[in-house]
Amino acid sequence: MQGHRMTGRRAAGARAKRAMQGHRMTGRRAAGARAKRLPLPVLLGLMLVGGLCALLTLNTASAALEIKQRHISDANASTSDTEQQLLRDLAAKQAPGSLASAAASLGLVANPNPAFLRINPDGSVTVLGSPTPATVPSPPPTPTPTPTKPRVTPNSSAAHKPSSSKSTAPSTTLPGHNAAPTIHPSTSATGAHR
Repeated sequence: MQGHRMTGRRAAGARAKRAMQGHRMTGRRAAGARAKRLPLPVLLGLMLVGGLCALLTLNTASAALEIKQRHISDANASTSDTEQQLLRDLAAKQAPGSLASAAASLGLVANPNPAFLRINPDGSVTVLGSPTPATVPSPPPTPTPTPTKPRVTPNSSAAHKPSSSKSTAPSTTLPGHNAAPTIHPSTSATGAHR
């Protein structure tokens, strides 16, 4: 019976020990859980700050790429405008009238009887037409200037004639302009000066 009692006491003590150890373990687990829960807000804050920094970096990189793309498209438009202007200039210089005037300024003469070369498939050349050398046309005669006579205006001739009893208003003319006869109310209806 004593063995039973001891075994019972031992079993009760072992149970009590286990309960105490379990209680201590539960306390340790609770303390450990509290220790792990404390950095969770800090961890969430760090994650939030890191996400915002990554978002800011991506936004800045996107804006930089957009600015670079805008510069490239502006340069492309400017290059396209320059190309179009050069094509227009080239087309204007290739026009027959422009080529003829450029050839004449270089002293070239148009040939009224041109010859053409045709290259055959076997490599031989056939001359089409009869080639004749071009002749320099004689320059057109220069017109001789005719001497110009000074124009006599009716007012200037009237100044040398004797004046009549009728009064006439003086006429004013600007230098370099031809004076035209003027009719004043005091003169006759025909407007002739005597």
